[in-house]
Amino acid sequence: MTTSTLNAQTRAFGLSAAVTCVASALLVVVKETNEGLLKFMKTITVHHWVTHGLFAVLLFLALGLLLARSNNGQGPAIGDDTVVKAVAGGFLLGCVIIAAFYLFIG
Repeated sequence: MTTSTLNAQTRAFGLSAAVTCVASALLVVVKETNEGLLKFMKTITVHHWVTHGLFAVLLFLALGLLLARSNNGQGPAIGDDTVVKAVAGGFLLGCVIIAAFYLFIG
């Protein structure tokens, strides 16, 4: 295992945040280009953005809990720098996906 000062939950939820950022951005693109999905998301809650938010929170929690239990309960075998880079990279990639979609397609 890579040396880390972060505990298993911090590493796991850091990676979960990175993945959730990208998944949320992709969901923006898909629901804006798929009227059926947009309508379905509107039927689940009062507004499609509420459903989107619930999806993001549930994904973040589920993935974080799963990753925290990985590696025999020691969490992901990654170092502190990797966690920081993953969170920053996931956030930036999510921003680029949404910006590119609205600039060039939406």
